[in-house]
Amino acid sequence: MSNRHPIKSARRERLREERIGSDAFCLFCGYASLPCLTRVSRKWLESKGVSSTTLNRLFERHHVIGQAHDLDLLITLCLNCHREITEGLAREGVSMRPERNVRKLAALKFRASAVLFDSLASSYRKFASLLEDQE
Repeated sequence: MSNRHPIKSARRERLREERIGSDAFCLFCGYASLPCLTRVSRKWLESKGVSSTTLNRLFERHHVIGQAHDLDLLITLCLNCHREITEGLAREGVSMRPERNVRKLAALKFRASAVLFDSLASSYRKFASLLEDQE
C-alpha cells in the first residue's frame, strides 16, 4: 500500500506511540499493530452505554469511501480492523472532507476502495492458508 503523505503518517505514528506506548497490545486478542490501536478504558466504554456483554465483541460501522462522500455505503468491522482501514485511508491521502470536483471525487472513491480491497485480499489469503493448513 502506498503512503502519499509520509511526514503526516510519521507524525500520527509518533503521537500515537506517545499516547499509548510502543509496546501496546490488545488485552483480549493480542493484536499489536500500533498504528491501528485505539486507547479507551472500560469505564469510558461503559459511560457510553456499552454493556459488559458487548465489551467482548465490539464492532463499528465503517463508511467505505468516507461519510462525506456516501452516507449509506457502510460495512461492519471490529475496532481494530476499522482503525487499520482508517489509517490506510489516511496514508493513501483520502480526504474525509466533501469534494465537489467530480474527477477528484472519483479518484478519491477509487483510492478508498483500493484500501478496502487490499485489506480484503490480505484477509482472504490468511483464511486460505488456514484452510490449507487443516488438510
